[in-house]
Amino acid sequence: MAKHQSKNHSPQNASSTGIGLHENSFEKQLQELLNQKKYRQALEEIKKIQRSHPDIQFTPKESEIWLLRGQQEFQKQDFRQAEKSLGRALELGLIGDAHYWQAKCLLELNRLDAALNLLRDAFEAGNLIKDYNICYLKLLLLKGDTATVEQLIKQQSKRFSAPQLHWVRGVLALKHGKPEAALTSFQKIKRPITPGDLPNAWIVYSQQMSGNWSAAANLLELQPSKYFFSTPKYLENQILKRLAIAQQAKTGEPPLTPRNLEREDSVSQDALSALMIIQLVNKGNYHDAAHALLQRERRSNRFPEIESLRIPLLTLAGQQALTQGKTECAELFWQPLLTEKPFNPQLAINLSQVLDANSSDKKRQNVLTQLLRWLEIEGKQKPQEWPDTRLKPALAHLHCQMADSYVATDRGRAALGALQQAERICPTSPELLGRKGIVAAIEENYIEAISLISQAIEGGCRYREVYSALLNSWEELGDKQARNEARRRYGKYFGDINIETEVEVLPWVDALSTLNYPLFSRLIQAEDNNDPAIGACQIFVNAVQSEPNSGGRVSLHQRAAAQAWDNLLKKLTASEAIPVLQAIALSIQLFAKREKGIAALTNQYLKKLFDLSTEHPEARIAHLVVLAVKENSPQKLESPVRAYLDTMPQLGNALANIQLQARYFGCITTLVPALDEALRREPQNPLLLLAKATTYPVEHPQYEQFKQEGFELARRLQDAKALQAFREEQALLSARETADIMPELEDFDNPDMSQIDDLIEKILHKFLGNKVPKDEFERMLPELKQHLLNTMPDFSDDDEEEEDDDEEIDLDFLFKGFSPASTKQKKKKRGFQELL
Repeated sequence: MAKHQSKNHSPQNASSTGIGLHENSFEKQLQELLNQKKYRQALEEIKKIQRSHPDIQFTPKESEIWLLRGQQEFQKQDFRQAEKSLGRALELGLIGDAHYWQAKCLLELNRLDAALNLLRDAFEAGNLIKDYNICYLKLLLLKGDTATVEQLIKQQSKRFSAPQLHWVRGVLALKHGKPEAALTSFQKIKRPITPGDLPNAWIVYSQQMSGNWSAAANLLELQPSKYFFSTPKYLENQILKRLAIAQQAKTGEPPLTPRNLEREDSVSQDALSALMIIQLVNKGNYHDAAHALLQRERRSNRFPEIESLRIPLLTLAGQQALTQGKTECAELFWQPLLTEKPFNPQLAINLSQVLDANSSDKKRQNVLTQLLRWLEIEGKQKPQEWPDTRLKPALAHLHCQMADSYVATDRGRAALGALQQAERICPTSPELLGRKGIVAAIEENYIEAISLISQAIEGGCRYREVYSALLNSWEELGDKQARNEARRRYGKYFGDINIETEVEVLPWVDALSTLNYPLFSRLIQAEDNNDPAIGACQIFVNAVQSEPNSGGRVSLHQRAAAQAWDNLLKKLTASEAIPVLQAIALSIQLFAKREKGIAALTNQYLKKLFDLSTEHPEARIAHLVVLAVKENSPQKLESPVRAYLDTMPQLGNALANIQLQARYFGCITTLVPALDEALRREPQNPLLLLAKATTYPVEHPQYEQFKQEGFELARRLQDAKALQAFREEQALLSARETADIMPELEDFDNPDMSQIDDLIEKILHKFLGNKVPKDEFERMLPELKQHLLNTMPDFSDDDEEEEDDDEEIDLDFLFKGFSPASTKQKKKKRGFQELL
């Protein structure tokens, strides 16, 4: 940032303004990565920001993120990499947890001496927190150095907690052959002394060493009849399972539950295991059923019915795990299915996304390679299904994703090769342009990066790093205004909510979405006609020849309107004409009387919109949105919708996008059959669930059911695009609720201060009259009126203030943001409060 500051600014000014703003932006980006457990990417972002801002402050510290990364790698059993990450955390000064996890890594790598030396040095230097001092003693016991252990607990007992001393004394008692004394010590421990400890296991072991087999059996819950339909204790942990097996081997009784896979009677065990799987499936618990299936030994001659469930069960279990945020389980369930025939491309796409979330980048490369091979073969064998217009962008997209995975594994040359391959296949691919923009930004060619990335996003690229590179490029150029404009324009696609407003709707869409001609005409006339789409709506209003009828429709001077619209369109480029044509067609459809010539007029502009779709994909979407609003029969949309979806890689999202755009112009049901079919394929797609909800009136129970289900799913998946769609839906509902409670527009004509008080009271009566007891309402009324008056613009005419002479009343505060602070918006749906 500093190298782009004006020379007239002092370093102090730069530090207090630009860097402060950058810190806020970086903090948000860092927290988002941490929330997604993308620790490697977070550390890379820290490295980038520290190059230009070495003094930048952020939370959590870099050392703490290295610890989180090491813990994540440990859980994935990548112990060598975890040891390096945790070592870095120690180098940066982190103590306590870092020592503990580093010692665990060294033990997994069979480096007991290194682990012991690490904790000995930390213990002697006083760098181990009290909770972890016991780890030093554990390593000494593993080494067999009981003398040092006894000396430490005798001479430095204050450095250990009471439970830690009880545990050490219990272990020493076992080593000295005194299990009764050990049992007394272990029974005093009420909680694990380090993560993953099982105090109960030591009690069981002591009981077994004392010969108290019945007491040990009770603790392990070995009675099969008592725990037949629930999981007994000994199956909850491998250590307890080993103790149970040892007891059965020693005593022969009580017999183990057949669920134990080590049971000698394998036929009975297999039967009960199959029964358990069926029971779990019947309960809809696919996740646990799949775990049981994977633990069960696969046999070719037993229960082939269970084997026939394998593919659909693992498929459903992966989807269920994903909705529950258990991406590691989703990976476990879906990974084996890639070897099944025929190859399932949708499963591979889903698995690729899961592997990306789990940072399993090498596995992701294998999946992407399989997808590429499948797509290349499909393209050759089924050219009619995969024309070049669909095949080449899809192949380029996969090569770009392959480049991303290479970057994640530090294979820069391979990543560059993947991008070059994508460029040979489809040089205009939005995904390719986005990655090229990232490369340009890295090379500090910021103008080129901005141009490439803007084209990419407008073409449909939704790769988060592309958006980050765009904002960083504007930041490096020192153009804050352009950066904010980029956020306003593109942020909604990446879950980046604008600072000023969370949801921005184009003014012409906002006006049409009122579905109320008097209000539409007022809003349109108040807008700046520099926007061609607003100009098209103003032409409609100017050509109106009658007052609205009982249905809210007006008579239109068709010839005058058409001439003005055609003159407007002549001045525009093809891309500029798309929203104008859409605004023309929708304004006619929503507000014009069904007089002779109206249908032909609408079709005239619809055809122009369709003609643009061959070179401008956004025109095809606009055309389908108008068709969805215009037609009253789903059959009329079946062919054009199918033709469009056949060209899209994500059919469900593409269809949902059409419905959610059309939704602004009424309760649209013409896409219901297509939505139902898409939901059968993708029942866990939050965008599709929201789109389905909008086909019902807001007060219908199905609307709330589908919307809430989709929202909870989007929140669990942290699907930025879907969450933004829910924000936009809620904003639309809020605007319509506000419009419903407002008085007639005529009440606002030529108001003076003597009328304002009555007007405010009317508003409050509509808003709260039926929701608050009459006495309470009368008591609150003066305060509410004063509050609402304070939020309204100044209606008084002050002839002395020259700049106010031509000022008009701004009604936006009434129709776009009415929410008195002294009342609760009871209609706001549960679950949306944290989103909005």
